[in-house]
Amino acid sequence: MMEKRLRGLWERLQGKKPHLPHFLTEIRLEGIRGIDNLRVVFDYPVSVIAGGNASGKSTVLFAAACAYKVPGAGVKDFVPSTLFPSYRPKLPGRMDDSGEILLNFDYSTRDGRYAMRWRRYKGWNRSFLGRKDASQPERKVYLRTLSNLTNPSEVRGVLSMSRQAGLPHEKPLTASQIEFAQQVLPFKYSEVVDLSSGSKNLLFASQEGGAVYSELHMAAGERAILRLSQEIARLNGALVLIDEVEAGLHPWVQQLLMLQLQQLALRNDLQIIVTTHSPVVLDSVPAHGRIFLDRDERTGKVTVSPPYRDVVQDALYGRSNEALNLLCEDETAEGLLRGVIDCLSIKQGISAETVRIGRDTGAEEFPAHAAAFRKFGQIENFVFVLDGDKRSSDIEQKIKDRAEGNVTVVFLPGSESPEAWIWEKLDGHHEEYSDELGADRTRLTARMGQLNSLYDSASDSPSNIAKYKIRGLAEFSNRGVPDICRIVARREAGQEGSDIQLLVQGLEGVLLEWRSS
Repeated sequence: MMEKRLRGLWERLQGKKPHLPHFLTEIRLEGIRGIDNLRVVFDYPVSVIAGGNASGKSTVLFAAACAYKVPGAGVKDFVPSTLFPSYRPKLPGRMDDSGEILLNFDYSTRDGRYAMRWRRYKGWNRSFLGRKDASQPERKVYLRTLSNLTNPSEVRGVLSMSRQAGLPHEKPLTASQIEFAQQVLPFKYSEVVDLSSGSKNLLFASQEGGAVYSELHMAAGERAILRLSQEIARLNGALVLIDEVEAGLHPWVQQLLMLQLQQLALRNDLQIIVTTHSPVVLDSVPAHGRIFLDRDERTGKVTVSPPYRDVVQDALYGRSNEALNLLCEDETAEGLLRGVIDCLSIKQGISAETVRIGRDTGAEEFPAHAAAFRKFGQIENFVFVLDGDKRSSDIEQKIKDRAEGNVTVVFLPGSESPEAWIWEKLDGHHEEYSDELGADRTRLTARMGQLNSLYDSASDSPSNIAKYKIRGLAEFSNRGVPDICRIVARREAGQEGSDIQLLVQGLEGVLLEWRSS
């Protein structure tokens, strides 16, 4: 039910994006906190920035806070000199790096697209990259770190309100503010009031037929949600930035919060960017709303990784221990692997949940994945599956080098592309495949002959030609391409003399070792 609600919301939000009055489309960072030439693109109205510690999440978030001139803000608010201060003592000694820093922004507005740059050399200044008479665009910006009320000075300051002679000013939260909180929290509030005196303020809640208490007695999660609802529920057209949005929240509440944030973005024309360490928060937005930052251990360079499929994402957040994960390149490879697993499940009694297959990540990305899995202690749960035509490349060694230890790399059968290998098996034994494909033998033979005649004179690579042939056969048999690949692999895995046996034996050995570990 929750997944269905989220998916419907994703489609509506993506459709609204071109009609938003303001949208921060891109940030490029150079020379700041060890980050050089980092490009972060925002493609969905609610973006989630994830990554390990010190990967640059908060840096990107604080840079976004410098993108706009904020109405009503002070001259020292939402500027890089405040959000990125430098320690520079008058006397010689330790000091922060004083080199050049560039914060580049690209915007989309109803008047078109344009860019702005903050540059620091001796001081900070703005430029508009040759655009005459330009000014920093104006937009309401909200920046929040959902921290607990545990800082001693903060607590003392709030308590001082109770010792003052006069009564603090009371301001009840609005209906929209209370609604936001009640959609996320399990409580029903009869009233939530903001008590304030000078610059100090304190929330005070009353539950229906229940307790009456200030936020000094609230759980961290309740306080965070009430504060958030108070501060953003009535914003319109704003850029909302929240650091570590899951702080103090149960996974179910995290999901509810992300649902409410996206509904609020849809209703109030908001752009929201959050950082997180939570896979629940990541799963709450579509793939193009997820931004993964990774800092290379060897070079220190921060890069944006592509939106991972679930099997890779789960590994980076410690959720891959319950299955052996096979990482391959595409749907053809996945189909082949599923056919082999079908055979092994009968032979070894392996359940479908024991093995997970991830794909749509090119082999050139495998070494970086191996390094990430090693860093997060997940490498032993992964097998890297390369296409047969990669045997003569150096990609296997690169994977092993980045894994720095025990890692399993196997190859799909054949010395050409998987598609070429599959078509060769189909073309040589099409009569045997007629029953599994649900096709008349005579018609199947005729169709395969037609496909050979149609494509054999094509100027494409053998791999590409084989892809079109398999696609044509899939349409003829009313099946998907992965289904065709799975049928071929399952039949070949049952043939003792087939060249797929090396893959079968390799995966069988890995599975048995993994199950016993």
